Amino acid sequence: MIKIIKTAHKNGRLNKRLVIIAAVLVIGIASVAGGTPPKRPLSFLSVKGNKIVNAGGDKVILRGFEYSCFNIIRKREYDAIKRKGVDPNKVNKELAEYFFSEDDINLISDTGANVIRVNMRLWQMEDKPYSYSQVSLRHLDEVVEKWGKNGIYVILVLGEAGQNVLVHNKAYGNILWGNKKFQARVVSLWGVLAKRYKDNPYIAGYDIINEPTAPNKKALHSFYEKVIRKIREDDKKHILFIERNALPRRFKNVSFGGKYEDDNIALSVHFYKPHRFTHQGIGRRQTGQKYPGRYDKVYWDKNQIGKYFDEILTSAEVRGKPLYIGEFSASFWYGKQQALNWAADVVDVLNRRGLHYTFFQYKTAIPKTFGLYSPTPETGKRLIKLKRKMKKRLALSVQDKELLHTKNFEVIQELKNILQAGFSNPNNSGLINSNAVSNLKP
Repeated sequence: MIKIIKTAHKNGRLNKRLVIIAAVLVIGIASVAGGTPPKRPLSFLSVKGNKIVNAGGDKVILRGFEYSCFNIIRKREYDAIKRKGVDPNKVNKELAEYFFSEDDINLISDTGANVIRVNMRLWQMEDKPYSYSQVSLRHLDEVVEKWGKNGIYVILVLGEAGQNVLVHNKAYGNILWGNKKFQARVVSLWGVLAKRYKDNPYIAGYDIINEPTAPNKKALHSFYEKVIRKIREDDKKHILFIERNALPRRFKNVSFGGKYEDDNIALSVHFYKPHRFTHQGIGRRQTGQKYPGRYDKVYWDKNQIGKYFDEILTSAEVRGKPLYIGEFSASFWYGKQQALNWAADVVDVLNRRGLHYTFFQYKTAIPKTFGLYSPTPETGKRLIKLKRKMKKRLALSVQDKELLHTKNFEVIQELKNILQAGFSNPNNSGLINSNAVSNLKP
């Protein structure tokens, strides 16, 4: 819209000044929304060959963050609250509303991200076997609705469901593969979720199980087939993300479990190589690791990262299908500059190959671990006290909860620059350069 404003001058003559109101309005709206223009409504996504496309057939590349809205309370605090006779899922939901507020929608939108990966946990979704927490389900409804309305897709992923031998799966251990009754519970939960969200276009798809460590190919394939059949009883639309078996050196020749008849499937891997470098300082691991550097007789640099993904892309199971990197991250608190160089290399490699990815993770409450935002030293000290209060089953004050606001956390700005450059790149190549990322060595 163009509005003409008439102004008088000394000579009495009228001069017409054109004010482009539309441009002003756009800028104003962008300012209110944290600098991000309004997003187009989301449509269902599906797999077409090796691409993910929207309802109009346009290619969509999913890039964003892990969003840990169900990981506010850990199992120890969860059990302590439950023993008090209080529903821990209500406490988790309330704390999540402080940990992830409207400010975070703007912050994530400003990076150019178009997807978040929401990691659920079986012990929060179930009240008891085959009975589901209505609080957690409503919480999930709100998360999906909130992000979808803001133009950001959601990938649902199930974690802590007895699927691996990793340290974060202590609640059940690695029982999913040999316990048929337990496995049936996991399959049933996916049936409930599929029925609930079958008509919801805000969901990009279902990442069936996080970092599985099945003992063999047959066990992994059988489990995935059961879940696929259960989901497809009600939901024929959403993409299913099949994760590669974790710890491939320990569980050899398992990979993705084989081929699946469903056409609407994308494959997924996580990337933390070289592990000693990306995990240094976490869990008392040795620090002082270098990148580029030699680990287990392999020299890891940008070329090696590229070769690693090229081998996956050309493998028989992956060739011709979309590949989604569900997690990648490094410890940016030890050897920060080298970790930034690693992140820049990874993002550039992924973008040059047109891959989908989510960075792990947007925000963490644990100091000096993975995350774009993490507690300041002062916030970290206060969070320790907050966790002690929860373990002692003491009530949390409003001030305790407000501590979780992102304004009390610090951002790694150079990392944000790298991710923002990666998310916003339309051509998927030539991303990371000295103009896009400050303080990065060539």
